[in-house]
Amino acid sequence: MKNSSNLTPEQIEELKNLDSYQVDYSDIPKRTDFSSAKFKYYELKPKKEVVTMRLDADLLAVLRGHGRGYQTLVNDALRAAFM
Repeated sequence: MKNSSNLTPEQIEELKNLDSYQVDYSDIPKRTDFSSAKFKYYELKPKKEVVTMRLDADLLAVLRGHGRGYQTLVNDALRAAFM
C-alpha cells in the first residue's frame, strides 16, 4: 500500500510507539461535580414478552432456515401485517 502521508519513516515509527509515552493531564481541569449535568434516558428497544405459539412445522422450518434472528423476522412480519 502506498504511503500518501508526508511523514518521514522516523515520524511514523515515533507514532507507533506513542503508547510508551506518559500522558500529561496536568493542564486538564478536574471536574468532579456532576450535579448540574443533564442526562437523557432513551428506551432503545420495546419491551418483549415471552409467548407460546403453535406454528406449522413446515413454516417453522422455513423461518429457522433464515438462521439466527428468525424470531425477530416473525415479529417484523406480524408488525407489518397488523400495525
